[in-house]
Amino acid sequence: MTMPADRPAALLTMAEYYGTLAGVRALGRAGVAVWVADAARLSPARWSRHATATPICPDPETAPAAFVDWLVALGRRMPGTVILPTSDGLEWLLAVHRERLAPHFRLAVPDLEAVYSVLNKWRLREACLGSGLDAPWTALPENDDALDRLSREATFPLIVKPQTQVGLWPHQKGRVVHSASELRGLYTDLCRSTQVQPALLAIDPGAARPLLQAFAPSAAEGIYSLSGFVHRARRIFVVQASRKILQRPRLLGTGLCFEEAEVLADLAAGVERLCHRVGLDGVFEVEFVEVGGRRQVIDFNPRFFGQMAFDVDRGVNLPLLAYLAAIDDGPALDRVAAEARDAAARRTGRTFCNRVQLRSHLLLRRLAGSAPPGEAARWNGWLRQHAGRVTDPCIDAEDLAPGLVEVLREARATLRHPRAAWRAARRG
Repeated sequence: MTMPADRPAALLTMAEYYGTLAGVRALGRAGVAVWVADAARLSPARWSRHATATPICPDPETAPAAFVDWLVALGRRMPGTVILPTSDGLEWLLAVHRERLAPHFRLAVPDLEAVYSVLNKWRLREACLGSGLDAPWTALPENDDALDRLSREATFPLIVKPQTQVGLWPHQKGRVVHSASELRGLYTDLCRSTQVQPALLAIDPGAARPLLQAFAPSAAEGIYSLSGFVHRARRIFVVQASRKILQRPRLLGTGLCFEEAEVLADLAAGVERLCHRVGLDGVFEVEFVEVGGRRQVIDFNPRFFGQMAFDVDRGVNLPLLAYLAAIDDGPALDRVAAEARDAAARRTGRTFCNRVQLRSHLLLRRLAGSAPPGEAARWNGWLRQHAGRVTDPCIDAEDLAPGLVEVLREARATLRHPRAAWRAARRG
């Protein structure tokens, strides 16, 4: 579907994120003018041929107040521009400042209560249980005495993780705790190595306290995801499934390779109930871990996500659905949603692979001596098996520059932080 020329432009930020690049390409190919703003110049989405303009802006993660001021100034010059959230922090920031931004922009963002209900993992657990979805054992110790008690009562391994990535700097997945003797030290280390923005603490004074959650190392290479789009007023719910088969680092990492999976009707229905329960509309991705035959929710992303290009290539144009909902074009939204439902009902045999990061991962593992025999051959064979049916978040024959930028960024990250890259490769 191609948009008429008079449709408003879209603004996407966090240009280093793969979901941003997927959005730029999908909207640009649909005829939408896309502005890509970022604090850094060497970010893949800024170099896409589908980017109409690439202004430099303050970093919303480290300078949120300056970023909001920049947005307001831009909105006064370009009223009616659509803002599409591409990170947890940005989604939360837009929801917090909705009253200030709404006069100038079309915001594809739910209200603050809905956003925080899924971005805070303790609140997400409560919402899941209330919607008929399972969740791992989770505890939120209120003080040192509670932490000591849990160290005696909990089953290990478990993970100490931030309640939310919103307002957290630097972002961290957490710490895997293998025994009771490690718990206090790793809990304290996570607290000391991160900071939470005062703006979040003003809304939720307890947000800086990490939580404890059951951890299943064997599930690291079998995370099941449901992703799609929901619009409650128009009764739209489109969903696809995938399975993460490789991530880096192996225990707590970012997905490198995914395969198609069957949509499990009971989980999809639970996710739809959850969206209605918390008042959520828009793009989503929900991650499940399987433990003892039970699939449990471990994460909910109510925004553009890393492997979103995989959904687009399978016929579900999530960025366009979010854009049409933001401009309130009901007829076009219904048409694109109907096309997406038809596509989601088909299995096409596509896979997803970040080939730049996969090659880097395999090379560093081999140099570090941590790669099991035949690892590189296995993944090279997997790529050959799916040749012609691989979605890559950066490499695209019709849009070459972002792939080249990604190669430079991967090399630069390794050379700038060789010890960290080496440690990660040793751990796998």
